[in-house]
Amino acid sequence: MKMDWKAAMLAAAMMVGGSSAASAQEAGYYGASPVSYNAIASDCGDATVCGDDVLSCGSACGDGCGCGSGSSLFGCCDHGDPWTLFGENDCGVTIGGWLSGGYYGNFRGVYTNNGNAPVPFRQISNAPTLNQAWLYAEKVADAETYCFDLGYRVDAMFGADGPDTQAFGYGARHRWDNRWDSAVTSDGEQLYGSAIPQAYLTAAWGDWEIKAGHFFTIIGYEVVAAPDNFFTSHAYTMNYGEPFTHGGVLATYNGIENTTVWGGYTNGWDTAFDNWEGQATFLGGFSRNLSDSTTFTWAVNTGDWGKTNLGGGNIQNNGNIYMNSFVLTHDMGCGWSYVFQHDLGVQMNLPGGATNNYWYGVNQYLFKEINECWSAGVRAEWFCDEDGARVGFGPGSYYATTVGLNWKPTANLIVRPEVRFEKFDGIYGNTATPYADGTHDDCVFAGFDAILKF
Repeated sequence: MKMDWKAAMLAAAMMVGGSSAASAQEAGYYGASPVSYNAIASDCGDATVCGDDVLSCGSACGDGCGCGSGSSLFGCCDHGDPWTLFGENDCGVTIGGWLSGGYYGNFRGVYTNNGNAPVPFRQISNAPTLNQAWLYAEKVADAETYCFDLGYRVDAMFGADGPDTQAFGYGARHRWDNRWDSAVTSDGEQLYGSAIPQAYLTAAWGDWEIKAGHFFTIIGYEVVAAPDNFFTSHAYTMNYGEPFTHGGVLATYNGIENTTVWGGYTNGWDTAFDNWEGQATFLGGFSRNLSDSTTFTWAVNTGDWGKTNLGGGNIQNNGNIYMNSFVLTHDMGCGWSYVFQHDLGVQMNLPGGATNNYWYGVNQYLFKEINECWSAGVRAEWFCDEDGARVGFGPGSYYATTVGLNWKPTANLIVRPEVRFEKFDGIYGNTATPYADGTHDDCVFAGFDAILKF
């Protein structure tokens, strides 16, 4: 029997969306992410000067002046200005990107192309990988300088994250960048591929902006673009419970103080310009600065999940979908910050009277900015695939705790080591063992990546 609290949460989420659609924070762009959460922030005031070194906020809060002398384990560094390969030209067009590569392994000794499954985005086990070779071109529509302005953005990438970044919502059909794979195993496992995850136009005037094309979702906290995340691996909610991209039109309104509101039409999840199955969904939400240190964001995607042509005149109804995400970020001061996220999704009205598919989870993040070069973070997550329709190992809950560091020796380089502890608990009699090629219900993973931005 399904738990009654899920229906209550769905009703509450719809009430929030209906009554609060006009209250949120100003959206921004950091890298390729459409939502700015400011996850690692600090409010300690001016930096401390120690000899020839300028210490970070963390030092100003009582860490002392040990950085310059080298007595601190996490030494300070002077970032200076970031180096750019292309930068911004006289027409306001910015061209940039990054390279991301690393190594991710498991302590079960599994050395296969899918040996880290079901860890999101890091399933190639115990082998060095090029994760993202990314290039973008962007002209921001500037409504502050001009009464009306046009802009655009195009992103292209290649790497081990390519198959996860494509418009795979088309299934086996060759649409947009789906199936642009350059390395596929004999059993069909996609190892490397290319993608164009964003290609859209924007129009801005006053407090309004309209985006049309293929773009990243506004749902959730973590994103596809490597520099916009603290950890090299991803949460289950992001990979299995949320869309990555959409095709459609999205309006943004910033005319309310400390508030951003979104609303628009999309053709389902992870599709681009070809609405093959006739999906029609609403994408929207709001983000609001509750104070100088706290931001609340709610986003939803809901509507008709379309139909699939099975051939021979057999048309299958794919039902309807409702998925929403709540994200609360809080700057605790002195380099500490906290993030809480809750996701809930359901696919309804499935063919043949099938049971509705539910998935939901909670992620919590705690970050500490030690100084300008070093940050530490912990992510604790629970993801319940109640009907076994999202991850693929039957109904159950996935628990994961990830501990990691970010080292930024220069303004262009980020190194992200982490250790990840996982446990699966099956429900409704499910005794599946998802880890280590299907032999264990728990596993420990460790790895790192390095990101060079240009």
